[in-house]
Amino acid sequence: MQRAASILTSLLRHSALAGALFLLIGASPAWPAPEEVLSAEEKESLQQAKDPEQQLKLWLRIADSRLKDIVLYTRELDKANSAKAVTGFRAAVASADDRVAKEQGGKNHKKLLLQLHKAVKKYNFTLLQALDKAAEEFRQYIQSAFEASQRVQDAAEIQMAHFQ
Repeated sequence: MQRAASILTSLLRHSALAGALFLLIGASPAWPAPEEVLSAEEKESLQQAKDPEQQLKLWLRIADSRLKDIVLYTRELDKANSAKAVTGFRAAVASADDRVAKEQGGKNHKKLLLQLHKAVKKYNFTLLQALDKAAEEFRQYIQSAFEASQRVQDAAEIQMAHFQ
C-alpha cells in the first residue's frame, strides 16, 4: 500500500491527468446525485452560493448534519433513516470533494483542500467512535459512510503531498 501511494504521489506531481484518473477510479458509482438527498432549503442555499469556498462550506455543513443523523439513527436502531442519512452523507462528501477538484490549479485550491481534509478527518474520527458503540446490524451503515469519507481523505492527502 505504501508503494502504491508513493507511485500515485509521483504521478500526481507530474500530471494533472493522472490525478483526474485517480479520482475517477476511486469514485463510487453507488453515490447518489446530490439533488436526490438535499432539502429545498439546502438546494436554494447552494444555488445562491457563487464563491467556491462558500459552496464547499455548505457541502461540509450538509455532510456534518447527515453525520449527526447517522449517529442518532443508528443509536435509535432506525434502519430506514440510517440508510437515508448515509446516502446523504456520502453524496455531500463526494460533492465537497468535487467542489475542491473544480478549483484544481486555482489560487484557492490549497486552502479548499486543507478545509476538506480537516473536515473529513473529523468525520472519520466521529464515525469510528460511533462504530464502536453501534449494534451489530447497524455497523454496515457507519462503515459505508466511513469508506466514502476515508476515500476523500486519502485523495486529499495525496494531493496535499503535491504542495509539500
